[in-house]
Amino acid sequence: MTNTELTKIREDKQLSKGDFAKLLGITPMLLGRYENGGLQIPEELAVKVKELSDAAAATEIEVKKTVRKGGRKAKEAATEATALAMEALEDQAAATEIEVKKTVRKAGRKAKEAADAIKESVKESVKESYGLPNIIIQSPMGGIITTEDIAKKVPKNTEDVYVRVDENKLYYVLKDGESGSVDIWE
Repeated sequence: MTNTELTKIREDKQLSKGDFAKLLGITPMLLGRYENGGLQIPEELAVKVKELSDAAAATEIEVKKTVRKGGRKAKEAATEATALAMEALEDQAAATEIEVKKTVRKAGRKAKEAADAIKESVKESVKESYGLPNIIIQSPMGGIITTEDIAKKVPKNTEDVYVRVDENKLYYVLKDGESGSVDIWE
């Protein structure tokens, strides 16, 4: 073994002179003299270096195998954890969507209730303000119809309604000027 080969082995293993000398059972100063070519490397030291180098190479291979195996296992575990997390997120998203739909439906019901209450309040307020009575129209045949019933029979944007009981007709005029008619008792 040459001094250059000895130095290359130590540097390849990334060992300091002190650490390498300790492994060989010699002093760092003696190792330095072997590496710089000041002393001939004895055969038994060359054999020991070769054995240490082979053992280190075998250990390095085992470490790499273990790291690769650990890496595969870590990747599998990460993939499984990701799948579980995605499943949990999807479940949570579905549950949240259901809750949102329930909340929207509930809000819709409450809004309708509030609108109905306001409508009744306005109706009562108009009656009180103008002293308007409930108006009930009776046909000569005995049928009756209220203003609420009339409002349900004509289009929503109706401005005026003319009741002709003798013709069984409600004539209406829309806000845009268009007019039409519907039968009262149908």
